[in-house]
Amino acid sequence: MVRGTFLPASIPTIELNDHLPLFLAEIVAALREDGGAADDPSSPAMGQTAAEHGEQRLRLGFSLDAVVREYGALRDAIIATLRDAGAHLSFRQVQIVFDSVISGIAHAVSEYSRQRDAELHRQHNEHVAFIAHELRSPLSSAMMAFTLLQRSGHIPADNRAASALERGLHKMREGIDHSLNLARSASGVELRLERVRLASLFEEAELAAAGEAQDRRVTLHVEIPEELEVLVDLRLIRSALDNLVRNAVKYSAVGGAVELRASVVGGMICIEVEDCCGGLPPGLVEEAFAPFVRGDTTSTGFGLGLAIAKLAVDAHGGAIRVQNLPTKGCIFVLELPLADAAR
Repeated sequence: MVRGTFLPASIPTIELNDHLPLFLAEIVAALREDGGAADDPSSPAMGQTAAEHGEQRLRLGFSLDAVVREYGALRDAIIATLRDAGAHLSFRQVQIVFDSVISGIAHAVSEYSRQRDAELHRQHNEHVAFIAHELRSPLSSAMMAFTLLQRSGHIPADNRAASALERGLHKMREGIDHSLNLARSASGVELRLERVRLASLFEEAELAAAGEAQDRRVTLHVEIPEELEVLVDLRLIRSALDNLVRNAVKYSAVGGAVELRASVVGGMICIEVEDCCGGLPPGLVEEAFAPFVRGDTTSTGFGLGLAIAKLAVDAHGGAIRVQNLPTKGCIFVLELPLADAAR
């Protein structure tokens, strides 16, 4: 009924059948049972069969329309077979058949859509990462050339256009690095876990934010037990912590202070980054970790730092949240597995 109509005639029978014989067997079992869970078309077994069928149809390149129409053809085939055999079904049995087919459509379409969306998301991340990576090399060459021109005296140190160019190059590098980190974190890469001293992570985060902290006269205070270790993918967590600390410095009031703290709570390491930004605007607490959301629309940046941090922490099975302190600032809290607890 389906070959050569809304599905290609060239599809082999084994692939065309796929999970349908098992699905039919489950309908037969439901018809033979007199009540009970077996005649429930939403049972886990029947739903799993239909879901796996939907995933297989996606891999074969079926359209969503074809998946739905295929189940309609299955229903028509059952009715035609009954008619040709001169058989008769009771109203209840017809209802079981129809409900089973409708349930099959729902599960197959749901899994088809889920897998398709996941694949589109993966392809998008790969595309973003590819573009960002390709831009990285020429940008590095441009920055190196600019530095050489400065050192040779071809660009005066007090030239305003040169300063604007330098800031623009650094912003471009920041945006590219953010895009690469976001794509890597969102693509479900396998974590390369290692034991890392939390103190060394804090030291690196301090160094990454030192330049801007000096420009804004923001003081960094660190309070951390020296012996604490975490079991993490160093690349991802370093990026997450760097982004949080740099954001804290960036949005804090000039002459303010940023505090970094860590403690052990229930087998997890609780990291806190507290700033003095004056608090988040109403409604922004819930959206703080969404991509392209910035707390201060007057500042420059891409609004990706917190989104990257969340993806990195989520990948470790940890948690990240923000505590708003109106008129004072914010406390960003990361919870990560303690190295000893994870063994």
